[in-house]
Amino acid sequence: MSLIIEDYCLLCNQGASKYNEDIAGITPFGAWVLDGATGLNDKNLVSNTSDARWYVHWWNDFLYQNISSDKSLKEIISLGIFKIKKDYLNRLNGKIVEKIDFPSSSIAILKFHKEKIEYFSLGDCSIFVDNGSKKIIKDDSVCKLDNLVYEKMKQISEKEKLNFEEIRASVQNLVISNRLKKNTPHGYWILDFDENSVEKAIHGYLDIDGKTSFLLASDGFTCSCDRYDLFSEEDMIDIARTKGIEYIFNMIRKFENEDKNALKTPRFKIHDDASAILLNVNAYNYLKL
Repeated sequence: MSLIIEDYCLLCNQGASKYNEDIAGITPFGAWVLDGATGLNDKNLVSNTSDARWYVHWWNDFLYQNISSDKSLKEIISLGIFKIKKDYLNRLNGKIVEKIDFPSSSIAILKFHKEKIEYFSLGDCSIFVDNGSKKIIKDDSVCKLDNLVYEKMKQISEKEKLNFEEIRASVQNLVISNRLKKNTPHGYWILDFDENSVEKAIHGYLDIDGKTSFLLASDGFTCSCDRYDLFSEEDMIDIARTKGIEYIFNMIRKFENEDKNALKTPRFKIHDDASAILLNVNAYNYLKL
């Protein structure tokens, strides 16, 4: 039996920031979406553009080179953490870095085996699956912490006449407090330089015996269903298949443009980077003649 990608479409769109800190990739051996997070002091210590952009591009290159190996995703990610940590420290050249300045990333990744698809997820990237029944693979730990900030932003906007940047600045201490919970038992687990995160990831295998659809997406794309209520989570993969991921993305930007001051729906950025991959995979039996 062999797994074949019958068709796919990919979107990786920059948001309001100066650089796109998302990235998405696909090969005959797997697919992935990464959503980078920059340090909170706005310092670029290893890049002329964005440390988070450097971080996700490093991983993108590494996955293209290693996804076809016989290793499991846990083994591949563990090896990557070891290598990128070494590279990062070399680039720092002795600079002292605070924890909140480390770049990190959410990740959702699939790896194709002969009769199974392996999945691995850290942070708030999502994997939507439809193989006759629908399932969503996602960790909501980051969302719960983010919602505390959004609620605080909403309370401030209702009491004071402040613009988006002023409201955003007023919750910075809470944002920092949440970031310090990164890769801790009472916080959330994400891809950075901590090897312990690998064992805390959502990880498993799906048996594939026919056509299966997958939608991998960063939170700048899934906000359409879990923040903006434009669609239901259960309908996301159907809408992506029938109307396209560009349609979902356009509806996101339309909503955000109509709420350009982020007063109706508080958020960290007016427009976030948005990435998604929709792919249809099928399992085929090849008979030897």
